[in-house]
Amino acid sequence: MKTVTYERSGRTNTGAQAVRVEGMKHLRVLEQGETVVERDLTEEEIQRLQPLLEEAERQPAPAALPPEAGGPRGMAVSLAFEDEETPRVRLGCHAGQPVRGAGEAYDELLAELDALLTEELHERAPRHAHAVLPHELRQEE
Repeated sequence: MKTVTYERSGRTNTGAQAVRVEGMKHLRVLEQGETVVERDLTEEEIQRLQPLLEEAERQPAPAALPPEAGGPRGMAVSLAFEDEETPRVRLGCHAGQPVRGAGEAYDELLAELDALLTEELHERAPRHAHAVLPHELRQEE
């Protein structure tokens, strides 16, 4: 099984967060490119993710949709497999809303990886469990 990376970021990449599933064995969570959590996947996580990842690998890459313009809650997400030159999926969405538009197999996988990323970040620092957007950082400072 390949390594797959799901990343979400604000419009200017501030607060970029990612989860990397390595060989269906290992999980790595990154913020701004720095590893913040590293652990083995649980059996339950493997059972949830494996069929979704296998189905996504068989699917053709959907057309990349540019992030939608407008508003500070705009966010970009991407899904990339390790041996491919470009991300398999790159979509725009609004923070707090499920990512849709890549096709059923990809949409399910994106939702599962997003939930896993949010859960891991919440355990680490509850107030930063959601995607941190540039305007939110400025308000907190």
